Amino acid sequence: MKITKIERAKKNKLKVNIFIDGEYSFSIFEDVFLKIKIETGMKIDESFVTKVKKADIFEKNKHYLLNILSRKNYTEKELLNKLLIRKIEKNTAIKLINHIKQMGILNDEKYLKDYFSYLVDARKYSRCEIFFKMKMKFSKEEYLIKVEEWLKEYNERDILLESLKNKAVWTEEKKIILQFVRKGFNYDDVLFVLGKIKKEE
Repeated sequence: MKITKIERAKKNKLKVNIFIDGEYSFSIFEDVFLKIKIETGMKIDESFVTKVKKADIFEKNKHYLLNILSRKNYTEKELLNKLLIRKIEKNTAIKLINHIKQMGILNDEKYLKDYFSYLVDARKYSRCEIFFKMKMKFSKEEYLIKVEEWLKEYNERDILLESLKNKAVWTEEKKIILQFVRKGFNYDDVLFVLGKIKKEE
């Protein structure tokens, strides 16, 4: 087997077409082509083709990760799940994520702080809601311990005061209490804030 021709792919300019023994064989990303140093006239075998195609699958999924990360932040956990859904072997998926981390594009610790700040700044969530939302994104115990520490400074009563003052006139106080308790706010805190609002009226 011999590589007889190499040309730029017409539909995807990031890829090149490889011809073996005069016939089109497969397309690969240019990065793979350059890394493996494929040249016209190279004598190859099936194991070489398998190696190249495997490297190309890795590159394809790297491009997939870079593409979705360019539009939105994701955690390592979320990216791993996305790759597994794409039927990527777990070991390969972990290698891909580590590769993206080395590029400096994926940083769970920074995202942890940014996402926590976003939830706090929303001024509408209870401690329970924030912790639950953080836990859905970040599964590492060390991260969740940090979140618990940060939440100690979170004043739920201030949030309740803002939320309840912005509510329309309620016909039943019980409905107010149930709504906020379901959201994870402490029952006594809800009663305290409601009483405070009544005194100010």
